[in-house]
Amino acid sequence: MRRTMIALAALAAFALPAGSAMAKTVTFKATSKVTHAQIVDNGATGDSPGDLLVFTEDLFNARGKKIGTDAASCVRLFDPTSICTGVYKLRGGHVMVQLIQPGPSGTYDQAVTGGTGRFEGARGRVRVAQSPPGDRFTFKLRL
Repeated sequence: MRRTMIALAALAAFALPAGSAMAKTVTFKATSKVTHAQIVDNGATGDSPGDLLVFTEDLFNARGKKIGTDAASCVRLFDPTSICTGVYKLRGGHVMVQLIQPGPSGTYDQAVTGGTGRFEGARGRVRVAQSPPGDRFTFKLRL
């Protein structure tokens, strides 16, 4: 009987990925306002592959309260898209993302690649709906 219990306990330990019982999903929304932006014109003059965009934004909740900031850099590809990396600086930690940005308009998803502090080990996505007055973000994080 004791061997059976040990075998079952060992089997249970391998049946679920580490931390899966503790994982939770956190969803929240934000809007942004650009605070700084700089374009570095590389290669051919004007909008062309290799151009670099670096920017920061303030992030706000639905009541207009500032909840954090973000910072990103994007390199223009050979079409209207750019490859980007970014960090959301939120209360209690940071959320890191990578993405292909489709151009100046539209909706797209950012892949969450990790986090720090209360967001350590984060996975999930940030959906971005681009808008001239400020982008709208929906964070869906697995912690």
